[in-house]
Amino acid sequence: MFNLARTWVAQVFHVSPREFWVVVLVGFLFLACALAYVWPNVKMVNLAYEFQEQKRLYQEQLQENNLLKLERDSLMSLDRIQFLAETQIGMEEPQPGQVVTILLK
Repeated sequence: MFNLARTWVAQVFHVSPREFWVVVLVGFLFLACALAYVWPNVKMVNLAYEFQEQKRLYQEQLQENNLLKLERDSLMSLDRIQFLAETQIGMEEPQPGQVVTILLK
């Protein structure tokens, strides 16, 4: 492939094989420098996108956590527990004679 390119360049531009390889080497060096210059910027943009995605996920989980805390608090409400005990289980308030207090020393 290089032989074909070299002969084509030699015919069109009238350069020697040494000059051809110098041009190819300079081209590769230029390409490597351009990639070295652009790559950190591309990486930074990708990291910014990833950061935004992680921030969105954090906000979603924070909102879900708040909803779960609210649900936990509503389920642990003493009024709700008393209502369920009276309606579903059939418990009643104890009569004054049914309560026994035990003191421990």
